[in-house]
Amino acid sequence: MRKLPKVAYHASSIYDIDIRFFQQHAKYLIIDLDNTLDPADVKHPSSRAVRLLKELHNAGLLVHILSNNTKERCREYCQDLDVPYLPNAFKYSAFFIRRYLKEQGIAVRDCLFVGDQIFTDRIYVRKLKGRLILTEPLSEKDNWVTKVPRFFDRRIRRKWREKGLLGEQCPRREKEVEA
Repeated sequence: MRKLPKVAYHASSIYDIDIRFFQQHAKYLIIDLDNTLDPADVKHPSSRAVRLLKELHNAGLLVHILSNNTKERCREYCQDLDVPYLPNAFKYSAFFIRRYLKEQGIAVRDCLFVGDQIFTDRIYVRKLKGRLILTEPLSEKDNWVTKVPRFFDRRIRRKWREKGLLGEQCPRREKEVEA
């Protein structure tokens, strides 16, 4: 008996996924901030993140940013993006995320979740019974609380990749959004 994939989809980066894939699979994109959109030490959105979010918006997709990081970090990063965000999401439990989606009138079935961590993003998406695109982290730099889980994350990913449990590879765009 073949085991089911551990995540729905995987990609090297959110920046190399074909926009049409997002359009075909979701109305809402719920995107992790640190090491998915930009490295954790980047205070303001990179030009690459701004271009991607504008492209997603122009394609009719509604983007929300989600983070376990502080309200100050999220506000500083998101202030010029004009996208809703949920700071202090406590992704391990999914309680605050479920409540946030309900308040926003968003059904989980209409969402694709994008994140770079097995121990946060995969856990909350699984609890919500949603679909996750697991990306590789954009940077080796991490917040101090992420260092230990990241150590185990790398080993688990390697095993899942070897066993074909990382889900479907997202189609690549012809040209990645440049940095």
